[in-house]
Amino acid sequence: MTPDTVLFDLDSTLCRSTQDDRKLHAEAFARAGVEPFCTPEEVRAAATTVTDADTDREFFRHVFERVGARADEGPIDADALAAATVELRDPTAVEWRPGARQALQRARQHAQVGLVTNGTRDTQRAKLDALGIADAFETIVYAADRTEPKPSPAPFETALAELDAPADGALYVGNDYRADVIGAKRAGLTACWIPDEHDLDPPADPTHVPDYRFASPTELTTVF
Repeated sequence: MTPDTVLFDLDSTLCRSTQDDRKLHAEAFARAGVEPFCTPEEVRAAATTVTDADTDREFFRHVFERVGARADEGPIDADALAAATVELRDPTAVEWRPGARQALQRARQHAQVGLVTNGTRDTQRAKLDALGIADAFETIVYAADRTEPKPSPAPFETALAELDAPADGALYVGNDYRADVIGAKRAGLTACWIPDEHDLDPPADPTHVPDYRFASPTELTTVF
């Protein structure tokens, strides 16, 4: 199927942070005055399970609460860790994921294109401006500001409604199995999964299977 509509995820699909994740992690704990009790990998794993945050600070607070509970740390100052993390993260410190610029250009030549991201408008717009693609999409859904976040079908359905596009002619491209593949399939879209180096594998018996799985965004050009 050649899609008439292509919706993209942003973080780790189109772009990557250029900040040193381990250095940022260590500095956040130092700034918050909390003894480190987890790794950046454990933080990333917990982040995929948070679906009820309206701000970046609230999101990271939930993340650290969950990591702390799993580590059986007892009471921790999750809000201080969240505040330090948000202060240290620079949303403009991003670069293209290799092959992503070409994939987006190809999609724009053959389909109407939108963006569906779980981040807040201010944070994600800063990334789009840094990449020079704030005007590259015919619709943008910042789920943290407008709908329930992925993997809820709501942000996908919102984007399709704004494009007046049917789900069965649409493709969603993302790197996160839980948020992107499950969310897209729940909304009735074709799902293209392009995991990045830090992404978790799907469960051994996944509920939803991606229609495409690529090693690089470059391979998306084979769909058209």
